[in-house]
Amino acid sequence: MAATAALKGVEDNFFECSFCLENFKEPKLLPCLHRICKGCLERIIKEHDDGTMAATAVLKGVEDKFFECSFCLENFKEPKLLPCLHRICKGCLEKIIEKKEDGEFKCPLCNEICDIPHEGVDGFRTDFHMKSMLKYIQLQQTAKTEDLTAECGGCSKESRITSYCFKCKGFLCEQCSTDHLTKKMMREHKGSILSLKEIKVQELTLERLASLTETPRCQSHVDKPAEVCCATCQNLPVCMVCAQFGEHKGHDLHDVRLLARKERLRAEKTLETLDKFEDNIIQLPVRVEKVKETLSEAISAEKEKLESQHTKLSEFSERRLKDNEQLFKKNKREIDYQEKQEVSELEEQRKREIEAAVKEINDKFDKLIGELRVKNQDLRNGQKTLNDEMDGRMNEGIVLVKRAFKKLDSSVDEQGIHHREELEKISCEAENRKTRYSNFRSTISSILASKDNWTEAQCLPDISKASDFLVQDVKKNVPQLESLKQIDAGDLTITIGGIVRIAEEPESVVDIEGVETQAWNVTYMKYIDNGSIAITGVADEHTHITVIDRDGKIISTNHINQKKRDCDSNVFRTCYPLDLFKLATTCENGELGIYNMKNRSHIRKHMRDIVSDWDDKKQVISVTTDQINKNVYIGTDSRDVFVLDNMLNHQHTLQLPHGMEASTDMVIHGDNLIVCDYASGGAYIVTREGPEAELVCELPEPDHMGGDWRPGRVCTDCNGFIYIIWDSEIYDQGRDILTQYSPDGHRLLITKDVKVDVFGIDTVLTDGSEKLILCTQEGELYTYGLVMGS
Repeated sequence: MAATAALKGVEDNFFECSFCLENFKEPKLLPCLHRICKGCLERIIKEHDDGTMAATAVLKGVEDKFFECSFCLENFKEPKLLPCLHRICKGCLEKIIEKKEDGEFKCPLCNEICDIPHEGVDGFRTDFHMKSMLKYIQLQQTAKTEDLTAECGGCSKESRITSYCFKCKGFLCEQCSTDHLTKKMMREHKGSILSLKEIKVQELTLERLASLTETPRCQSHVDKPAEVCCATCQNLPVCMVCAQFGEHKGHDLHDVRLLARKERLRAEKTLETLDKFEDNIIQLPVRVEKVKETLSEAISAEKEKLESQHTKLSEFSERRLKDNEQLFKKNKREIDYQEKQEVSELEEQRKREIEAAVKEINDKFDKLIGELRVKNQDLRNGQKTLNDEMDGRMNEGIVLVKRAFKKLDSSVDEQGIHHREELEKISCEAENRKTRYSNFRSTISSILASKDNWTEAQCLPDISKASDFLVQDVKKNVPQLESLKQIDAGDLTITIGGIVRIAEEPESVVDIEGVETQAWNVTYMKYIDNGSIAITGVADEHTHITVIDRDGKIISTNHINQKKRDCDSNVFRTCYPLDLFKLATTCENGELGIYNMKNRSHIRKHMRDIVSDWDDKKQVISVTTDQINKNVYIGTDSRDVFVLDNMLNHQHTLQLPHGMEASTDMVIHGDNLIVCDYASGGAYIVTREGPEAELVCELPEPDHMGGDWRPGRVCTDCNGFIYIIWDSEIYDQGRDILTQYSPDGHRLLITKDVKVDVFGIDTVLTDGSEKLILCTQEGELYTYGLVMGS
């Protein structure tokens, strides 16, 4: 019964481990006769082995600026803890607050907005842990002085001091230090004595420093030590009298050991989470600087690209202006030469007939010569007007190109300024994170190293609360960082795409005279600079070359009978202006010719008589001319393009690049040649110098209605824009599409369904504006306006 009574009288906490606060699990007996769980004891031993060295390292490794106020740049005096965990002297904080009228201010270190409590400065918690560390630093500075003499806090005599009493808050001489350690009346001071020798060797840890400081006193009963924490009042230390009977009765009260342990585990977990992001926090400012460097390089590269494009387009336009001037002079010389020849012929005829009717003949031929000169003067004036119109059209294009260049160049500058501003914001945020992380790590490490329950219970809740925002910030990615190193102002060739636009509907549609009545089929069409249009076609037993005006009226026509040895059926004929009065003509059976529109003469040759190694199996399928250099380019159903002079003498053979199969249609484009290859299904720009043509670019193929589009006809306008007719057998037989490309051929600008079967395309200048004309196989002539835009 006695044993039972004894067991009944044992309190529940007798069976409770003082570390985990649960019933013992395999209790171990300590030399002091207290017990502790085996697992808890292993954890304590591990923490002791790691913690002693860590605490020492933390205290030694804390930088001086950790103890420095960011406002007055001196060591803290009565440090106040801000919500962002940074500290500031009470006096400095008062100066900051007194200037604020909106109830908030920015932290001087991280610029975080801090609300001002109703109590003002007193509403901010005093950082007692920081005050303890500052006290230790002051002791360290004092201990550096050899044979320090000062007033003893015990006997009040000037003497050599040897220690410091944290309870008396004063230095002690050697005798008073001994009295503190030996006399009974001073026994409460024994645990608060710190030898100056211990300070000198800098072996003091934060844990040891915490053990020297006095246990906090109750705020209401300063003679009583605090026993519990009041969570309702921000973990205020209070005695049991206040807790049970005083102002804290009914508040949320906690045992300081349990609260400290809870907050310690929470802080350690937060620190562990932040440490995972340490590399990212440290490296983000470095990454920002690298992006800034890459951005500068991107800006330079983009400007260099735009400058290069602008230079090339300007050079191309200037070259076309020069070529146009040369062509004008050449055409003028041809008119003069033609006039001279015709006048000479008329003079000779007059001489032969003068004997019969001198007066009548003289009057007659004077009139004819006058009319001829008026007619040729009209031609000269027309050429001058045409030249002026082309100059104006191209100069207008040059102005628009310059305007587009300036706009894109300005866009590069604007994007550069914007990216740099964004990077500065990210850089400031990164440095802010880094500063907050460094401050948090130093703060929490020093508190954890102190292993003081009261310090942890009072400081860690606010620190952990503030750290939640820091954890959220450091977890945030900066997805826009990589994009900020790029500059995309656009492409000058795309921007100038709106310079020339094709009208939605044709301005006119006319039927070519004679096509329907004589059962012709039109196979080709080209505009002549004298204002007329040349067409070729087939009908029954012959082919024809016909010159018409803009209204489709026939000016002249020439029928060419085909010999059976040359072909077994109607053949495909093409033509291209060689000058104002002559056309270069071809037939797929290998026949070439020079057709004179004045006297309708037609000089014909065969390729086998021009090219020594001509293969009769080849077909001639296209022709174009370089009117400046007086060269004729003959396209075939192979990779060979034959270059002739204006007398049809072979100059050299140009071989197209591999991958190309034929030259269905061609046009001179500056120093290059645009080739439509119906067989391979592509359109290309190639060089035309030397025996081997080099590929400059392949023009983008249109993606329209799922058709297998193949290029058939091509032309260019005054500003170098390229126009191609594409045909698709599986789309809708008898309906083609028209595409417009940038002058360099890289950009497809317009795709237009023309709804007819087109066999000829070219541009004309009339009344100061440029038009696009399309000719169908059935002899319909469509005219579309080309509108200049900005």
